[in-house]
Amino acid sequence: MSEKRKDNRRRILRNGEIQESSGRYRYKYVDAFGDAKYVRSWRLDIHDPVPFVSAL
Repeated sequence: MSEKRKDNRRRILRNGEIQESSGRYRYKYVDAFGDAKYVRSWRLDIHDPVPFVSAL
């Protein structure tokens, strides 16, 4: 049996969700025209903190 994919916090990732090496999450979906689209975010859940990035 295959093992479920998890992020670095040990949460199970759903279909289309991956965690990039930078720590960001990416979700892939196909729109109504058949084109692949991606949504990237620092947060997987609404309770996740956004990392602080200084504007230097």
